[in-house]
Amino acid sequence: MFLKRFFIIVLITSVVAYATGLIFDHAYKKRWSVLFFEKTDSLIKGTNYYDIIFLGNSRVHFGINPYYVDSVTGLNSYNFGYGGGGIVETMMVSSVYLQQHPAPKVAVISLDMGALTKNQNLESSFHYLFYLKNDIINKYMQDAGFLTPIIQLFPFSKYSFFDEYNRTSLFVKGNAYPVFEHNIYRGFLNVEKKAGSSAAVFSKQEAGEALWNPAIIQLKNLVVSLQKKGCKVVFVSAPEKNTSVYKGTTLRKATDSIFTAVASEYKLSYFHFDTDTTYRDNLFTDDIHLNEPGTRKYSIKLADSIMRIYP
Repeated sequence: MFLKRFFIIVLITSVVAYATGLIFDHAYKKRWSVLFFEKTDSLIKGTNYYDIIFLGNSRVHFGINPYYVDSVTGLNSYNFGYGGGGIVETMMVSSVYLQQHPAPKVAVISLDMGALTKNQNLESSFHYLFYLKNDIINKYMQDAGFLTPIIQLFPFSKYSFFDEYNRTSLFVKGNAYPVFEHNIYRGFLNVEKKAGSSAAVFSKQEAGEALWNPAIIQLKNLVVSLQKKGCKVVFVSAPEKNTSVYKGTTLRKATDSIFTAVASEYKLSYFHFDTDTTYRDNLFTDDIHLNEPGTRKYSIKLADSIMRIYP
């Protein structure tokens, strides 16, 4: 009798947990669809061919608009940058892309100080937990500390790994992103129309961090993996305010030196938009992020540069 009741309780609890998990999945995906899930669906589930892909962190995600790149080049591109992403995530995204899609002709990698310092962004990139059937993502998320076998067996258990902000987002309705002039397009998103005065992204302490040697190795592996597929790899340093607090820092000088050396070693084109003084302060939201009008200018200039070296 006891065992019968026990199994009934376990069965009912499991059914309720799985059902609740499905409801939570729907709510979470809806909340973060534009920011994460539409892009990741295109990365994993899509099989479209793109002439150009853009890889990197927030300065790609919110900075390079494929609409204007394609308008200038007549080509087909997609923005696979993720806000906060480091070189490990960029390597993962590139690997998944090459697994699922034909190799692009050009892969543009945006670089800054964050690319060569230790970045544990995958530990808070919870949207990837919805894609653990992909073996590459599964491995990277397992390496980031997630119990992926348990999450695959009990999908609702992934919410136990979420931080408070992401758990709360299930129950708090987010504001819809304003849509205007192609500001949401093929992985790109930027809703800022005006200049901003927000604080710098990196603290002085972070700007003084040491290089993370594994990141340098990962960057080289990323370049090699793309070149082996026949891609022309391009390095880009994104625009930056003329008064940026990062210019001249020890870490900045060290990373610039390494990017230049890697570009030379692998014979890559390297476009330095960070030294372009025509980007006025009214085109930025902080020292290193452009507003939407700034992204138009940047995307068009980047497109012109790409066409000069396009295969």
